[in-house]
Amino acid sequence: MLPTLYALTLFVGAALLFLVQPLVGKLLLPLLGGSPGVWNTCMVFFQAVLLGGYLYAHRSTGKLGVRRQAIVHLGLLVVVVVAFKAAIAATGSPVPVIPSLLPDDQDYPIFGLVAFLGVAVGVPFFVLSTTSPLLQRWFATTGHPSARDPYFLYAASNAGSLLGLLGYPLIIEPRLTLAEQQWMFAAGVGVYVGLVLVCATTIIRKKDNGEKPKDEQEAELTPDSSAIPATSFVLSTRRIARWVFLAALPSSLLLGVTTHVSTDLAPVPLLWVVPLALYLTSFILVFARWPDGIHRLVGRVTPELLLFVVLSLLLGAAEPFGLVAALHIGAFFGVCLICHGELARDRPPPEHLTAFYFWLSLGGVTGGLFNALVAPIVFHRLGMIEYPLALILAAAIRPKGEESEKSTLRLADVMLVLALLAITVGLVLVVSHFMSMPVEPDNPDALSTRLLRGGLMFGLPSAAAFSLVRRPARYALSLAALFVAGMFDPGLIGDTLHMERNFFGVVRVTRSPDGKFIRLIHGTTMHGQQRADEPGRPRPMTYYHEKGPVGSVFASLPAERIKRVGVVGLGTGAVAYYAKPGQEWTFFEIDPAVVRIARDPAYFRFLSTCKADKCEVVLGDARRQMTRVPDNLFDLIILDGFCSDAIPVHLLTREAIRLYFQKLTPNGVLAVHISNVHLDLPPLVARLAADHDPPLSSRYWHDTANDSERMDGKTDSQWMVLARSETDLGKMTKNPWDKIAVVPGPVWRDDFANLLWVWKKQDEN
Repeated sequence: MLPTLYALTLFVGAALLFLVQPLVGKLLLPLLGGSPGVWNTCMVFFQAVLLGGYLYAHRSTGKLGVRRQAIVHLGLLVVVVVAFKAAIAATGSPVPVIPSLLPDDQDYPIFGLVAFLGVAVGVPFFVLSTTSPLLQRWFATTGHPSARDPYFLYAASNAGSLLGLLGYPLIIEPRLTLAEQQWMFAAGVGVYVGLVLVCATTIIRKKDNGEKPKDEQEAELTPDSSAIPATSFVLSTRRIARWVFLAALPSSLLLGVTTHVSTDLAPVPLLWVVPLALYLTSFILVFARWPDGIHRLVGRVTPELLLFVVLSLLLGAAEPFGLVAALHIGAFFGVCLICHGELARDRPPPEHLTAFYFWLSLGGVTGGLFNALVAPIVFHRLGMIEYPLALILAAAIRPKGEESEKSTLRLADVMLVLALLAITVGLVLVVSHFMSMPVEPDNPDALSTRLLRGGLMFGLPSAAAFSLVRRPARYALSLAALFVAGMFDPGLIGDTLHMERNFFGVVRVTRSPDGKFIRLIHGTTMHGQQRADEPGRPRPMTYYHEKGPVGSVFASLPAERIKRVGVVGLGTGAVAYYAKPGQEWTFFEIDPAVVRIARDPAYFRFLSTCKADKCEVVLGDARRQMTRVPDNLFDLIILDGFCSDAIPVHLLTREAIRLYFQKLTPNGVLAVHISNVHLDLPPLVARLAADHDPPLSSRYWHDTANDSERMDGKTDSQWMVLARSETDLGKMTKNPWDKIAVVPGPVWRDDFANLLWVWKKQDEN
């Protein structure tokens, strides 16, 4: 029963380790919004604490020996219990939330976020992070027959991680409130502490710990082919560097593919679960006697998949979403299997087990730090190129014995790649000159045009690169050449005039291919545009057009009734066009880069030509900032706070609606922008209106632009307006504003919300 006890303890510890991560992420959502930077920083924090736990396990067992270390570890378990009691006494919750640690107006609120995470879950997470290397090392000294190769327990640990990760969005989140989730986590840690106590007892009571002289251990290990021979193992610097690199590359790719899929393909939260689940699954598979034949097969297929991923990036392919996402995630999974499989094949004997896990953890932290902290600063003006860089490195990785050539570069390799680069750049320049993209991204011809252009630009160069797939060095450099050449293609969004990157993502100012529009692009979503060929005060375009719902809101409400306006989400500042003398306007914007761009008249002039007596921008999360303004202040609130195409959940909860109407005057109106590709938001907002006490009146307009309007810069949009009574809505009770039936269903709350409830069916997309 000893393996069962240890496997169960590892399973529970790992499940808790990965359950608390999305739990903390959800606690952070109302404080920092839903940007990918929040999750990436959380990932790096958790990886860094994991590294600390592995270092503790390695150093403490090396210095103290297993038995004395087990006694010391019991003291650490007491610290966890004390930390929980202190948190409950101070905040009434086992996971303390202290918003004051998070700054409101920084491009990189990373240090405040790390402090928040440390206070909230630092102590229990550190102890949970020690579980895998520590208990495997303990088990290796028990004298049990299976103790000769304790790495099978690593599969149990990762299986627990996978259960905790998938169990949260599928089982826990839909059924438990945030408060209940926090108490469940604390109870789970209590069970874990009890299990570790039992495991420690088996070590402490066995005074010799089953440890035999080193020569006897080696003699026992040698005849067993499933065990790891200690006699031939050398822990060299080169081997350690290889471990670190093989662990760092999948970690970097994990954050890269997560950011790309959840921002550039479908900006929907929860998609990060899929890559992380596959990342953990790869560990489970390769450390559970991964067959060499399958390992070699994956090593042959994955480099070919990488070429198609590169092509999808060059073409800006996002549809069909399922196929494109599967391509990116499938290639990522293949790289994880190759790298982690190589690590499993090179795992050391048990006496080096804790060192092995420490170096693996260091590699994971290195990859995460590169994506979350280094890349945003180093590539500040280049966009998110860490994902392409990781793909290029992955193209050079092969299982040992599968390379048809050595990895060292030769002059012929460099010359070949330079020739490929020159040819591809020439094709890109010629094709882009004679074949421009349609002005509107939603033009029906855009997809076919993009595919044709891409085929002419990259078809032959890709075929040339594919012919080198069995030669890793040349193949990786060929993919790099394709990426470099792709930088010369203005593509769908036109010429980039300005690009900025920070914690909240990448924002671009671009000129449309026909030169008529200046656009603000965040992720893959256009957040506003201004005509470049019209002098004077700019007119609002896209979702804010005068002939659309926003124009109707201002036309329907008497000007004398609107004295103060609050706008959640700045964008280009286009709605400031509707400001009148005598009014006061306040924009709430979380991203400092967006504020800098909107205020620069070289790009957009909506703010600089605003006619209101007061037009200010407040930096920080809108809900946090709005709690600080007086009640009954605004006559109109416009809710348009998007991160790429995803509206942060915490802006559409019962508590959020209550806050908005606290800040509205008795006759005030709330206008909500609910356009979304993947989420069906109108029924949710209708339920929120009906749920309010007293119930609110609401109207809905799905505005579809015609051809002439599209040429004038207007785009399709969906808006809803909410007010305390029908009379407050004025003319917005008539066509094209329609009533929407209240369909029974859940209402989002701050402590209870699930995006799966509002996911559009396939035929609605």
